[in-house]
Amino acid sequence: SSSGGGGSGGSGGIFSEFVSEMKKGVESNPELKQSLADLAEGAAAFKTRSAERAEAAMKAAGAAAEAAKGSTASYTEKLAEARKKMTDAAARSTSNFNSQFAAKSKAEEKDASTTASTSGASEDAATGSGAGSSSSSTGGGGDGEAGAAGSASSASSAKAAFGAWAKGMGSKMGEAGAKLGAEAGSRMGAKNAAAAGGMFGTVVEAFKEEYRLAMMDPGDAAAERRKQRPDYVEPGPMEEYHGTTAVAVTKEKKSAFQSGWETFKTKTGFTSVFSKLEGLKKTPVYKKGEEALEDIRERWETSDNPMVHRIQDMQENFFGETEQAEAYKAIRRLQPHFNVNDFLAEVRRDVPQVLGAYLKGDYEALKGTNTSKEMLERMGGQMRLWQHEGQHVDPRILHMSDLELVEVRMMEGEPLVVLQFSCQQINCVRSSKSGEIVDGAEDDIQAVHYLWAMQLSNKDLKTADGREYNAPTWQLREMVLRGMMAIL
Repeated sequence: SSSGGGGSGGSGGIFSEFVSEMKKGVESNPELKQSLADLAEGAAAFKTRSAERAEAAMKAAGAAAEAAKGSTASYTEKLAEARKKMTDAAARSTSNFNSQFAAKSKAEEKDASTTASTSGASEDAATGSGAGSSSSSTGGGGDGEAGAAGSASSASSAKAAFGAWAKGMGSKMGEAGAKLGAEAGSRMGAKNAAAAGGMFGTVVEAFKEEYRLAMMDPGDAAAERRKQRPDYVEPGPMEEYHGTTAVAVTKEKKSAFQSGWETFKTKTGFTSVFSKLEGLKKTPVYKKGEEALEDIRERWETSDNPMVHRIQDMQENFFGETEQAEAYKAIRRLQPHFNVNDFLAEVRRDVPQVLGAYLKGDYEALKGTNTSKEMLERMGGQMRLWQHEGQHVDPRILHMSDLELVEVRMMEGEPLVVLQFSCQQINCVRSSKSGEIVDGAEDDIQAVHYLWAMQLSNKDLKTADGREYNAPTWQLREMVLRGMMAIL
């Protein structure tokens, strides 16, 4: 304890001496002191200029907002005026048509009444003979038929007039709408209209694509979405480069921020200050301070104090990386766009293929799946045992549950994901020769619970033309049958 206290006091004395030496060095160096003063002055001036520019930008933004508001109000007034003109024109046209139709109807009624009075006078005058009366009646009937025909003709002409008026009004409204559309189009711009049409087409295509993916198997849909990413690279062999090996030197183009920062440092004297501060690192005082820091760090790391050990353990637990985080980090490094839901969907798609090939005893089909070499050897041994005993199991899978994520960790330097699920299978083992049931029954349905460990590791693959390459692939590394439970 006493040695620890003495070490702490010595370290404090070294730091105090270092600080005092630094202050003396600054005070004894007029150029450095002036550079620091210039730096403070430049920072204050920069702060003032930034405030002025921000205030000017706010004023400009307010003026732009007011201008946009005035433009919108003007356009709204013009639109309301155009609508009012269209309404007034329609009202005038309707009023004119109604007055013309009423006048024409009155004229036709007057003609009809005149014809009826004439027919009555003829009937009163003709009282001599039945033939005369008959001829007068016949003449009156002919005049009535003529009046009906006239009324029908008037209705037809009125209908035609109304159709012509409606057509004229439609054309006027169409012209007014086209005019308003042209004004709106001139405001929006042809480019915006084309962009709107293109955006609508893009949305429609996106809906079509989502519907197509929704109709697919979830695992196939997840693989399809992964391949549709803009940065997706199809795994394959690296093409050998046969081009030039010459090296071209290009000047790095600085961004606007970097250029502005360089200008600011030059104007405010930052460059000279930084160079002088870099020169301080070569002074004996700075070197002495570095030695003191190194001595303190060594004492902390090699201390036997239990309290120091406890603090170090707490620090490691708090800031250290867990095994799960390390595994996820490795996955992201190999597959930057890894998604847990898509991963589970793809594994669920592959489970029936792997279990089906295993239960059928088809080793070649099992080799075509994403199964590691270790699991191929174990499964192959079990399949050979079934063949040697002359038995085969029922390969049918009646139902499969959803996959659940159990654990993510590292194994042998590669990420490993542990999953669990259950399948409904028929526990029925038959003799390959006689077909008799050796174990189980045809109606013995069991819920079989599995644990699968999928590991992301390099796998040797071949292209369609026979070229070999390896790529990180999720492979079945371990399969454990946790238990079986009878359902029926």
